[in-house]
This record gives sequence, C-alpha cells and structure tokens, in this order.
Amino acid sequence: MVSATTTLLQVAGLFLLGVVAQARPGLTAMVQPSRRTLLKDASTLAVGSSLLWSTPAQADNLNGPVIPGVSAPRLQPDYDGQWSPLTLDTNIGKTRIRANELSPIQQLPFTDQELYYPSFLFGSWKVKSTLKQKFYPYGKSYVPSNSLLEGSPRNRQEQVGSTTTCEVHYFSTLANTKENQLTVQLGLGVPKSKIIADRAFNAISISKAYNQLTPVQEVQWDPSKDPTRLTLQFGAQPLADDMRPLGPRRGEVYITARQAEFLSDKSYACAERSRSVTLASRNAIASDTESITEFQQVGPNSVKATNRIAVYLTPNPNSREGILWQQVGGKAVAFFDYEVEMERILEPFVVNGNQEIQRACVQTPKDVVQCE
Repeated sequence: MVSATTTLLQVAGLFLLGVVAQARPGLTAMVQPSRRTLLKDASTLAVGSSLLWSTPAQADNLNGPVIPGVSAPRLQPDYDGQWSPLTLDTNIGKTRIRANELSPIQQLPFTDQELYYPSFLFGSWKVKSTLKQKFYPYGKSYVPSNSLLEGSPRNRQEQVGSTTTCEVHYFSTLANTKENQLTVQLGLGVPKSKIIADRAFNAISISKAYNQLTPVQEVQWDPSKDPTRLTLQFGAQPLADDMRPLGPRRGEVYITARQAEFLSDKSYACAERSRSVTLASRNAIASDTESITEFQQVGPNSVKATNRIAVYLTPNPNSREGILWQQVGGKAVAFFDYEVEMERILEPFVVNGNQEIQRACVQTPKDVVQCE
C-alpha cells in the first residue's frame, strides 16, 4: 500500500533525508558530523508494507574525521505526542509496535521474497492515516535528519495529529511460493493465488497524497521477476536552498527482510525492512527503514490498522552517523506511529437485468480488472 525513494506508503515512501541532527552535548568534541546530503523535504511512502523515501538534495560540507570509542547510550526517550496503540493481537504487533527498543528484522533462510496478505485486504481501499506519536528512544541528538524532527519520513510538514487520505490497491496473483513451485514441478495440481500489494500504484498514490516536493511519477516493479526491488523516477526537480539546480533523480528500493503473521481470519500483521538509495548528480543517499503494521478486519469492507515506521541509522564508515550506529547497536533511533482506517471501494453491478449489487474490484498492474 504506501515516499518517492524514502517506503512508500507504505508502502513506504522514499529516501534519505535532511541534515544530521546536532550531537548530544558532550559528544561534539568526540564525533564529527557524517557526510550527508542536506535534504529540503523528507517524504516516505509505504509500498505494501515497506518504506521508501524521497527527497530533493543540496550539497553539504559536513565531512571530517571521527573518533571511535564513545560508550553506548542509555534510553532517554523523547516524545512528541502521547499515545497508546489500539488493542494489538499479534506477536509482531505486541513485540515491535509497542517496543521502546528495536533491532531490524532479519530475513530467515528459504522464506518467501514477497509479503502475502490476507484475503480480506483484496481490492481498492480509501485509506486515512493519522500520525499519533513521534518517539525518539535515545533522544533527538541521535536522529539523522532535521526533517524527522520537524515532520515525519512521509513529509517534512507532517505533525502529530495530521491526517492524510489516499487510495491503495491489493490484488490477487499466482504466488511464487515454495509450495506453488513444488506443485508445478511435481504436477500436484493448480498453484494457489495470493494477495499482494500493488507497490507501483501505491507509491505514486501516496506520493501525491502527501504532496511530496518531488513526486514519484513512474515506478518500475515486476513482482514475477524480482518483488524485492523497485526503481522510482521522480518528477521535475525544484531548486535547492542555495538556488542550484538539483538535476535528475531516481530511487532504488531494496526490500531486504520481511515477516508476516496470520493470527486469524480477521487479524494479520507484517513487518518489512528496506534500504532506499536516491541517485542524484554526484550523490548517492541511503536510508534504512522498517514498516510494521497490524491489520484487523472490523466489518465486511472495513479494516483498522496500527502502523509504525522505524528509522535506522546507516553504518557509514568514518562518519558521525557510523559512530552513532555503533553506539546504538544498529537499533532504531526514531519511531512514527499511525492509526489507520481503511474503507473498501465498492463498484455497482447490475445482475438479473435490474438488480444492483456492490462488489470489490481492483485494477492490476497489467490493467486487468479483478472482482470478488
């Protein structure tokens, strides 16, 4: 479902963000700022469940040697907004959305390379997402970008209480699962279809909804060949703050790990980690994020969800950010928690000559319309 390269939705979104946050008092003399591209606007989309980030950039001069050896920080939570998540049923929801400390999920060997969703998420959905809380577990000095302090990964202006509405799609496809591979290879019957997110549609839709400074205009994604990679082309580039043209940009999104939990017919959770790389003139900017979502079906065409975007530092060598990454042990340095309401879009059909019924339908990336 879900920044131009910094999830996409969700997605997630799209790419790495702004200026490195000022060091905590006492750290400044020991660690220098990282080499970072200063970004004017930070935005992410959740694509399916992953996050992508998109941001225009201008050059900075924050380079310098770093001095390792600073001890690991203690938790010093800094909140913007106070919020307790709705009832969470799944283990993923309880352990990752409620966590005060979080290490990135790891991909288990021999597992699927795509997130598969429950059947109740099939169709086109009107999604309303409200930012309820921003949470910095080690304090704001460990956050890699002012954009994440002023706003969120989805938009630099998004504040606690802000609500954004967009349309997202989930469609049915013959899944490239181990089970289906064995079914085809051994001739054991017909392979089963699964529900997946239309990551290309969702990335463009969310980019527009969040009014991103450089919107996603085109997404190259082929789930049958490689569902773990997306290429995003951005629209016209504005000028940087120093009035230099930013030049053409594209984003590469690599979905590196995923977990899913089907608790019941009406409760499902997933987590997905991604690395997004924005490629601009003479610059390559990387960011690591994770999107964790628990979905609960509350009616035939209604779903509520709780979503957390976790932001991680990247282990850049010989940089301030790399040192901070070591200090926190690679754990998340910022959380953005959302309440989500989803209403399925129904289309009218006339049957038996005059009887009108409502059905859930969705257009697939191959322009085929599927209906329940």
